Amino acid sequence: MSNSTVPTAEEQLGLFDQDGAIAALDESDLRVRVSGRARNLKIQVYPHGGVEIVAPKRARPKDIEAFVTENREWIRKTRSKFQQLRPPEPTLPDEIKLPALKETLRLHFMTAPTAKCKEQGGLLNITAPELSPEQCWPLLRDWLKKKGKQHLVSETFRLAEITGLQPARVHIRLQKTRWGSCSSSGTISLNAASLLRPAEEMRYVIVHELCHLQHMNHSRRYWKLVESFVPKYRKIEQTLDAAWQTSPRWLIG
Repeated sequence: MSNSTVPTAEEQLGLFDQDGAIAALDESDLRVRVSGRARNLKIQVYPHGGVEIVAPKRARPKDIEAFVTENREWIRKTRSKFQQLRPPEPTLPDEIKLPALKETLRLHFMTAPTAKCKEQGGLLNITAPELSPEQCWPLLRDWLKKKGKQHLVSETFRLAEITGLQPARVHIRLQKTRWGSCSSSGTISLNAASLLRPAEEMRYVIVHELCHLQHMNHSRRYWKLVESFVPKYRKIEQTLDAAWQTSPRWLIG
């Protein structure tokens, strides 16, 4: 890796879009994210094989390059381990299953000047100038976020009525390794990817965050509250922790 492929920390800041997405630096699935909270360089290898380097603002390009070189063997072994766990999958999927909604959508890809994704009667039509992951995967992710807003927000307020835990706001995002979060202001953020899980797991993700409205920690009292609503929460936690290893590549690619 030459210095020319790794921008300065200031230049890397320009790689972010408004949703906090990180632009790829090259075609090798290596991404650099500049964090104002990071003190040291850190590597995150994702289940799909992508590699993210978290860098402090002060990090220099040559420091990032040296850090990656030093840890290249560890990165290779970790990616290989994840690859063995993942089933083979087509670059562009034939269908998308949404167990939480008991829906399966067939996918139809076509080339067209305008990139768009439209759902109609169990069919998801995707058009793009090129039928490539770079152009089609973002369309699928945007569609899933919209789907999440349609269903997860209403389901959250339905469960809020049952639990008596009312959020101030509900946001739908698409994160790589986090199912949800709850802020001290009462805002709950949910990952639209929970629609790809069974309904029981999707509802647990919501309840998990609702309980944080009462306990902003993972104390015994917090887990006791969770258990009062979801008695089998431990088993679901384990399943969700492992779910990222087999998430479709278009989701986290």
